[in-house]
Amino acid sequence: MRVVVLCGGTGSRLWPESRESLPKQFIPIFNGKSLLDLTIERVLSLNLTNKPILISNKKHGFLVKKALDKYNLEADIFLEPEGKNTCAAIYLAAKHCSYNEQLLIMPSDHFIPNNKIFAEHIFKIQKFLPLDKWITLGIKPTKPSEAYGYIKVNKSKEMKLCEVLEFIEKPSKNHAKEFIQNDSYFWNAGIFIMSASSALKSINKHASEIAYCCDQVFSKIYITKSANEYHFPSSLFTKIPSQSIDYAVMEHDKNICLYPFNSTWSDFGSWDAISEIYKDNPLDDNIIQINSYNNFIKSDKRTIATIGVNDLIIIDSDNATLICKKNQSEKVKFVVNKLLKNKSVDVTEHSFEIKPWGKFETLLNDKYCKVKRLTVSSKKRLSLQYHNFRSEHWLVVNGTANVHIDNKNFILEPGQSIDIPLKSHHYVENKQKENLIIIETQLGSYFGEDDIIRLDDPYGR
Repeated sequence: MRVVVLCGGTGSRLWPESRESLPKQFIPIFNGKSLLDLTIERVLSLNLTNKPILISNKKHGFLVKKALDKYNLEADIFLEPEGKNTCAAIYLAAKHCSYNEQLLIMPSDHFIPNNKIFAEHIFKIQKFLPLDKWITLGIKPTKPSEAYGYIKVNKSKEMKLCEVLEFIEKPSKNHAKEFIQNDSYFWNAGIFIMSASSALKSINKHASEIAYCCDQVFSKIYITKSANEYHFPSSLFTKIPSQSIDYAVMEHDKNICLYPFNSTWSDFGSWDAISEIYKDNPLDDNIIQINSYNNFIKSDKRTIATIGVNDLIIIDSDNATLICKKNQSEKVKFVVNKLLKNKSVDVTEHSFEIKPWGKFETLLNDKYCKVKRLTVSSKKRLSLQYHNFRSEHWLVVNGTANVHIDNKNFILEPGQSIDIPLKSHHYVENKQKENLIIIETQLGSYFGEDDIIRLDDPYGR
């Protein structure tokens, strides 16, 4: 068996914490661990010999690599130029594997607290996995939720597997209430097991255009930097239709069985789902509540105080705050859509951004001036680059900066600064063990990240 971990998606329903620049699967929300970290721990609990495959958007590849390095886990990393949903990702993973290899497909953003029980269930399935079928994990509903897709099955007392009759998109509240009363309905966990050959055969049959485009892309796959990072040509990849595996295959294929997964599970798809996990274990100590109850409050920095309010979700994150009634957090998507319509950067970006070399934080963003705090990690450097619309001024606050400007090298200590003229070729490197911190002042007419013209890049961007 080989595990395939799907690391894509923006997690927009967890805005403002999750954004396009840092989706929910990479956010350290569990005592410093992210959902991806917990997923890697789940992979390790299976103790498999085959290297897992992790599939991610190219711009988040360094976050995947960082998580793998934390656990000293070697994996094949597929870096997609753009998101094309789960059908294409599964097909490309299956193409990479041996024909009869069993694949365990699972998302990187699910919460399954007991890895031992999860592994026991997977090995039970493996024993009676039919070669020509897909197995999907189903969760017995605990409430009439509109947040999940449902699967209707033909239950059999003799078999541990149930025949799948129908996949149902997220239902109305009334339909969800009907489903929870019927033993034939399960939540769709989005976790699948099948042979590589079954995956290829089913997708070719039901989503032939996706299969054809993926075949073209796979024939041009190339490896850079190290033998475990796989890249695809953007010009071909963009032609792949974007469809979920449920919509493209599962709703049409007849060779699908469901395995009832009787254990704690959550897809962490909404703030209501997270509040359920943490209802007896508040996330923050800087919360004060007076005559208030049944509230879920999360704040990274600021102290939050409530007086006489109940049943609220309050998420204070960086440069945006969400306040909503419990059981209504699914409507966050309407907030996100409105922000997108208004072209607000707050919907996609934090005031900070994690980079392969460290991070930057935006301190000021004005019409003619932008100020950032750059934190360059030990033994890292930025790309050799230039800008067409801005000059920069660097002031070293902590550490030692090795600065390269137009073939000249400079060493700057704390309190020293240097100017980077418009269109100068430059980079900064941190050769020390401690973090290098620089205050960068940008002056010009345009400060977008697309005005970074890279001449070389250690991170393959």
